[in-house]
Amino acid sequence: MSRCTVVLAVVAALALSLSNSGCALWGSKERAAQAEREAALPKEVRNATDDSAMVLVPSGEFLMGAPAQQKRVTLKAFYIDRNEVTNAQYAKFLADAEKKGDAAWRHPDQPSTKKTHVPELWPHPDLGQAKANHPVVGVDWFDAYAYAKWADKRLPTEAEWERAARGTDARVYPWGNAPPEKGLTYRANFFASYLGADGFRFTSPVGAFPTGASPVGCLDMAGNAAEWCADWYGPPPAESRLQNPTGPATGTERVTRGGAWNLGADSIRSFTRSRLEPQRQLGSVGFRCAKDASPE
Repeated sequence: MSRCTVVLAVVAALALSLSNSGCALWGSKERAAQAEREAALPKEVRNATDDSAMVLVPSGEFLMGAPAQQKRVTLKAFYIDRNEVTNAQYAKFLADAEKKGDAAWRHPDQPSTKKTHVPELWPHPDLGQAKANHPVVGVDWFDAYAYAKWADKRLPTEAEWERAARGTDARVYPWGNAPPEKGLTYRANFFASYLGADGFRFTSPVGAFPTGASPVGCLDMAGNAAEWCADWYGPPPAESRLQNPTGPATGTERVTRGGAWNLGADSIRSFTRSRLEPQRQLGSVGFRCAKDASPE
């Protein structure tokens, strides 16, 4: 090898090293800038359309899934409703939909036979509009989607929902690992209290169990009403690390999370997954909304 060749090889190696260092430095600066922008975001915002409080869920990694199937999932920062959507809030949406029609808010796949977004149990004395501050139930996935778009929000992905419910320490329930009725202090509205041990035979007013709050401050993410998510239901992905997952591209059933007032303790764990055809309307299923967190 000639002296010239050796010199060129050394120069090339040095250039590559400097390039890699520059990339690493640039990446580090970008991450620092992103962290600074995120730190400036308000921890809670108020949505004007439905007057809902939304809490910030910071970006980062968390453990998602049942203990034997856990994945490391990284999410962007987002906001999510502190409480489930109530009958009173949903009534405002219905009034707008009746006045203006739902063309601006309906999902493209919404069945043409669907005439209104009135919940199945709207007249029910315990599960309908009479309970203004209780979660709306008896809504299908298309109802939840349309409401979220009307409110300038969206449905949370399954990953976002679980991150908001259990934090980053892989806890079993939003409040930790203790059973929901430990010491006869109920932390959620679920089947053990169905006959009224906690004062609620069906749904409870949103936020009635403050000791059941999640690490970011969300309420009723276990029990009360199960909640529609944006994702199609499918088996957990094979990858062990995921970034901003949105679920399968197609499917026949949508994900619901959080259990409900008529389900047992195992069904209200933060990693328990359920599924439902998107047109089903049950007295145990409602929803909450999310939206992207913009640093601007």
